[in-house]
Amino acid sequence: MNSQDKEHNMLSEADISNIIAMAWQDDTPFEAIALQFTLSETEVIALMRENLKARSFRVWRVRVRGRAAKHQSRQLNKDRVFSHQASAAAMDQALAEADKEVFPLPPSALTRESLR
Repeated sequence: MNSQDKEHNMLSEADISNIIAMAWQDDTPFEAIALQFTLSETEVIALMRENLKARSFRVWRVRVRGRAAKHQSRQLNKDRVFSHQASAAAMDQALAEADKEVFPLPPSALTRESLR
């Protein structure tokens, strides 16, 4: 068991729920989560991966990756404002790429003949 797993085990279900809610909020930076729960950005990402469904985690990562609002240092240095349409288009493209992932089904003993 690594140190991240130990930290996650020490968190209550309510704490995990609060961390997930804060991580989903666009205006809550990772630094705020670190101050309240002493979790680094990497640990928050690991917690989200463990507690969200795979698709939900991918959607969240697409939203968070590179978003200035999730990083106080980037908020202070941001020079440009992304339009809602540009970010929505980027989200749509990322989701379309995620949907292209192929998850093969395990072999099954069921056949059409066996079902008759």
